[in-house]
Amino acid sequence: MKKVLLIAFYFNQTNEIASKRLRGLAKYLPQFGWETIVVVPRLDDTSSKNAKYDLKVIETDYVDMLDKWLNKFKISSKKTSNNSNIITEPNNKFHPHKRDSNRIKESNNKFNSYKINLNDIGENKNLKKKTVANSEVFNKLLPKVISLAGELFAYPDGMKYWYTPAIEASCEIIEKNKDIKGIISSSWPVTSHIIAKDLKKQFNIPWIADLRDLWNMNPYISHNFIRSYFEKRLELKTFESVDILTTTTELAALNLKKLHPNAKIYPIVSGFDPEDFSDIENSYGFDKKNQNISYQNNKLNFTYAGSLYGGKRDPNLLFKGLSQLIDEGKIDSSKIALDFYGDSENLEKIATKYSIREILNIHGLISQKEVLAKQKESQVLLLISWNNKKEEMFIPGKIYEYFAVKRPILSIGYKDGSLKDLIKETNVGYHVSTLSQTKGTLIKLYNDFMLNKTLKYEGNDKVNSYSMINTAKKFGKILDSIDNS
Repeated sequence: MKKVLLIAFYFNQTNEIASKRLRGLAKYLPQFGWETIVVVPRLDDTSSKNAKYDLKVIETDYVDMLDKWLNKFKISSKKTSNNSNIITEPNNKFHPHKRDSNRIKESNNKFNSYKINLNDIGENKNLKKKTVANSEVFNKLLPKVISLAGELFAYPDGMKYWYTPAIEASCEIIEKNKDIKGIISSSWPVTSHIIAKDLKKQFNIPWIADLRDLWNMNPYISHNFIRSYFEKRLELKTFESVDILTTTTELAALNLKKLHPNAKIYPIVSGFDPEDFSDIENSYGFDKKNQNISYQNNKLNFTYAGSLYGGKRDPNLLFKGLSQLIDEGKIDSSKIALDFYGDSENLEKIATKYSIREILNIHGLISQKEVLAKQKESQVLLLISWNNKKEEMFIPGKIYEYFAVKRPILSIGYKDGSLKDLIKETNVGYHVSTLSQTKGTLIKLYNDFMLNKTLKYEGNDKVNSYSMINTAKKFGKILDSIDNS
């Protein structure tokens, strides 16, 4: 069997949506003639996670950027790559990616301990006055200095120190495995592509660059004009020798074509791993017809699991719509529950604003297996995306989990685009973008629930085509097409 080398920073983090696509590829590509060897950074207590699937995973050394630089100041920091169960969106516009923003927040907290303590200043009034003024300036400028440092030091991304151990390990693997006939690199981080580019140059092996997140055309990332110039130049140079570019939707592929007009670009959607959900059914006693599910206190409960991306995924429409319907006497608040798992940013504040705090349950982080079980038990699965035109080319990875769970979906986001089209194609639920649409859908769901004591799942057979088996099959065909052996 031919072999393919997969460069995958996000792989062992089982709660990461990013890891699901890459683990699915490694797991199912052998069904289509390609044994996968995966190169990943070594994280704590992860090797056992791969044994179950008989995956060949090579773990390399890894130095986190924040650890490297803060250690120069004798400041210790936990690797966020180890404990990042739910992705968070950057509040800092200078930092290169949503996951890296956690490092900046951490460094801000660490550096705060160095703020000048005015209580320690002596009695000299002139000295005290000058010190107070200087300390205020210092404390105001410090976050900006840290942000600018992040812009400079995290080029091209915060995982750049993985390059050396990863490329050394990859070269050794290729030299020992002469039957490696392809390379797949996946971003984020873009360091994965830089590693693959240099492997392609050295060994002349066909290379697929998979952009789960676009690089310079990613609406979630904002750089200053200097950084943007160098980022664009680096992307163009990196992909000069790539054989195939892949991304996750047709609209994203069309946008990518604008920057790389001569490249071969294929949209390959992600999917769910059927085995993940058979495990849940066996562990929690669910059957395929949901007959053993006991719903929460006979309430119409809505479940959201994941990040709110710094407020870009905004629940205001949902909360406001429910509040108005309760005030209008069309919905009984005692029959409604909102369950949020993972990110809780501003949830309590927004719910209080609309006087629905009593129906909101904030659960925090739980394991991936528990999340899947809670989704399976839910009456309605919430999908909240950024209500912005920039979002129209993306499909949140969470929807594929929802497909496998087979419960009705209420999606709130931009009026048009890939997500809306997918929901319409599969008939899994509703996509709304305005307050009136939100209220209309909520009252329909509520009335159906009050009449039938449950909500019926209406998804069609097209849902089943969105599995990682089909995703791997498409990558297998592309690898076959570029194999020059």
